Amino acid sequence: MDHPYEMTYTFGTDGCNEADLCDLVHATGDTGNARALTCGNWNLRDISAACPQKVLTDTGLYTSDARDVLVWRCPVPREGIYEVTFSVTASRAITDMTLFAGRRNKIVRNISLNPGEVFRKTFYVRIAPYIPAMDSGILTDLHLYISVTGLHAGISSVTLKEMEGTLPATIWIGGDSTLTDQNAGIPYYPYGSCTGWAQVLQQYLPENPVYNLAHSGMTSNCFRDDGHYAIAMERIRPGDLFLFQFGHNDQKRRNLSAFGGYSANLRRFTREVREKGAFPVLISPISRIPLQDNGRFASLLHTYALATEEVARELSVPFIDLHEETFRFLCSEYESAADYFMPGDITHTNEFGAETIASMLIRQVLVQPDNPLHRLTGCKQLPKFLPWQDTHEVPPAAGSAVSFPLPYVDIQGIPQYETMRKAMDYGLLDPCVLHLHPADPLPRAQLLMVYLRALRLNAIRPYEGAYTDIARFEWDSGYVETCVQEHLIDPATVSLTHFRPDDPLTAGEFASFAVRGLHPLQERDGLSLSSCYEEGLRKGLLPEGLLINDMITRADIYAGLVRLMDLLDNRSCALPSDAELHPVG
Repeated sequence: MDHPYEMTYTFGTDGCNEADLCDLVHATGDTGNARALTCGNWNLRDISAACPQKVLTDTGLYTSDARDVLVWRCPVPREGIYEVTFSVTASRAITDMTLFAGRRNKIVRNISLNPGEVFRKTFYVRIAPYIPAMDSGILTDLHLYISVTGLHAGISSVTLKEMEGTLPATIWIGGDSTLTDQNAGIPYYPYGSCTGWAQVLQQYLPENPVYNLAHSGMTSNCFRDDGHYAIAMERIRPGDLFLFQFGHNDQKRRNLSAFGGYSANLRRFTREVREKGAFPVLISPISRIPLQDNGRFASLLHTYALATEEVARELSVPFIDLHEETFRFLCSEYESAADYFMPGDITHTNEFGAETIASMLIRQVLVQPDNPLHRLTGCKQLPKFLPWQDTHEVPPAAGSAVSFPLPYVDIQGIPQYETMRKAMDYGLLDPCVLHLHPADPLPRAQLLMVYLRALRLNAIRPYEGAYTDIARFEWDSGYVETCVQEHLIDPATVSLTHFRPDDPLTAGEFASFAVRGLHPLQERDGLSLSSCYEEGLRKGLLPEGLLINDMITRADIYAGLVRLMDLLDNRSCALPSDAELHPVG
């Protein structure tokens, strides 16, 4: 590098003005997520509403409304680490200003200034590629995003300086939707802003960039297979850190059991990061709002937390137990636990929940002197950020239902391609992963989640233990219980004690589930396996030529479930309340 890039931008009547802000009204993209990525991960809640007027003075550019957001972006010449010095001079009294950078990564909050006072903050940003949600391509966005919100919040100047020589350690993040960079709406309401906990982590790390490659829908397999992990491993340097938190989606895959595929992946991540001279940190998955099971609280992620701790102990990796701490917190605050999550969601936190979890992580780091995060933690405590501090009345976002694109890289040319579009529109497929594995078999238990989604039926918990090869607190147990109570399981496909959850589904077994779903409850026990198979062929639930004992592929299963929904004419019915869709749009 001959000359590192350095530039100072000033705001005000003689510098940058409102015309230099991101144009949220005219942001382009097929989904809210795509539009937000061009605007620092912000969307207008209602583009038909008039935006509050920005205030331009000699000293800067400011908001006129406490919930408005200024979003500014500027180009940088190349990827790398940039030192950013932000300043604002209060034209009028500034109240409760928050500063974000990048994809809505929180840098500092609770800034209040008297007129004429100056606030200055230096921090570090990593510019690197990433894979957006619902997109199969790697995006290299060579822009820095700065956004501020709060009453009379503003920007007076920003200085960018490209780092060279000895670089600060980057904290790389790998994981799922519970820690990814989520987008939010303007006007800004923390209670209604979905936020991953790693999105607010940089407040505690003032001398280091945090680069969040966590992505909705990720398992410890998908994170590697879909290309997210490779982005970091091609750039990671000795002394960098890599934080991993998976589990929420692993538990939905039969091949990623806690002490099986999941643990094997953590061991592999650990070995590979260490080979680069960097430091892995393993984190147990945060708890969902706990289940109530016979008067006691329970978590379906407990075994994944135990497995994470076991791998960390085995390989002498720093371990942060977010599961135990979040579980205890949510049990103790059970009556108000929903205030830390998005409305109607038991998994994805709002900004209050994300802040609470990040503070839990830092508290554990501070008592772990051997944790490489310990020496980097420059901010040890932040003012409380609690749900009662702001309104819970969040205006709904305008707009119609989103039609997700097909992001899968492995379905081009398959005969069921167009039907997969319908499967996506019907809410049967995950829009966040890149591989559908259309020719692979599907384990019997793994079918049930998407099958009950097609029937618009909820999982029923607790599991009453009809089969000994289904554990009470595993992910699939609630779906098995629903199928038991709804008489959707053919006795010819199970024994008195075993459901056979890991066996690949046959055409006859799939037809048995699908055809029983077509019939009223009182008729289901009279249906035989052979009669379901024959009816499945007649009604287009199975492809022609598939024999009763043949293995059925995933693509044919999804096509059969689309046909099932068309026959039931239930597409307009609401998805099950426990469908746990990833918050993208």
